[in-house]
Amino acid sequence: MVRARFRIAIIPVILLFLGLLHLLVQNHYLIRNTISYATRPIWDTADGPRNVIPHYYTEGMVLDTATCALHGWNERETNERNALKVIDAILISSELDLLEIRLNELDSVVDRFFIVESNASFTGLPKETHFRNNRQRFERFKNKIEYHMLPGYPLEAGQTPWVIEAQTRDYMTRLIKGHLTEFPPHVRTLVIMSDVDEIPSEHTISLLKACDFGRSIHLQLRNYLYSFEWFIGFGSWRSSVHMWTKGSYYRHSKSGDYMLADSGWHCSYCFKTIKEYQAKMTGFSHSDRIGGRLNLLEPDRIQNIICKGKDIFGMLPEAYSYADLLAQMSPEPSTSGIGLPLYAITNQDKFRFLLPGGCRREEVLDMDVREKQAEVLAAP
Repeated sequence: MVRARFRIAIIPVILLFLGLLHLLVQNHYLIRNTISYATRPIWDTADGPRNVIPHYYTEGMVLDTATCALHGWNERETNERNALKVIDAILISSELDLLEIRLNELDSVVDRFFIVESNASFTGLPKETHFRNNRQRFERFKNKIEYHMLPGYPLEAGQTPWVIEAQTRDYMTRLIKGHLTEFPPHVRTLVIMSDVDEIPSEHTISLLKACDFGRSIHLQLRNYLYSFEWFIGFGSWRSSVHMWTKGSYYRHSKSGDYMLADSGWHCSYCFKTIKEYQAKMTGFSHSDRIGGRLNLLEPDRIQNIICKGKDIFGMLPEAYSYADLLAQMSPEPSTSGIGLPLYAITNQDKFRFLLPGGCRREEVLDMDVREKQAEVLAAP
């Protein structure tokens, strides 16, 4: 009798244990994130450059010796024997809208745009070659664009998305080196190294062309989420500008301890369609944040998250103080359109989704595509 009662009592315990174990396995990334990010202000400090150079700009400002001196630099000597060219080197996935804004913002200060895309994501999922398939959209810039499609492939055993990302950046390095011969030997080359959604302002690049800032400098960008409605601070620093030398390489990491304040815009997850959000969530280097939670890809959920400015993976924000952590958990929408990219403002019908109050998105992902993504994510 006692044994029978024991067996009856132990069954719910075993079922409860198995249920908890299943939840831990399915949500292990989320649990680790919650513990890590909730305690981060205690044990961690912000990475990136420590020294922020004040950035001075106003409409009509002349870029001369006095302006350079205001930033702590000397005016750059440029003449026929000491010319300067600028290359903007860009990796693109699907962000054609941001690319269009970027090209128009920088066209007057950039001599060549190098664009690399792949037919597979960093996670090995097949993807559309968005730029190649829509090249006519950028016809106005065709004489400045050097485009390359880098064939992708499914991840091999033990290979991570970070390996594919590093290989892609290595390819860009070789591309830059191979095309420097286009310029005469006496020409020096500035290279902008940033992702397509990290957009330097035109006046920032004009300043760096006019003033001798040294070998390299990082750009502190205004950080936005989903659109220019959700400003989340000045934590974006990975964008940089380099005077290209023999030992230079294309990078998205810290290269020095100085950055120029308020130098542009970083608009993360700033897409027009729900389809692009789903593709980004499953295709970039941090796709493990899904952790098997396929409900995160539901269109209605994504739309709701965008309009509330919440984290699309349901995670805590990455913050290094509790004040920033609380602020990013309950963001306030911006009602200001001051200081945004000119092209986005003057083409408001096309880019309404990026402006304050324009949170509604278009389309959903086709069911067959969603099923394929689900199969990949569910695979061991």
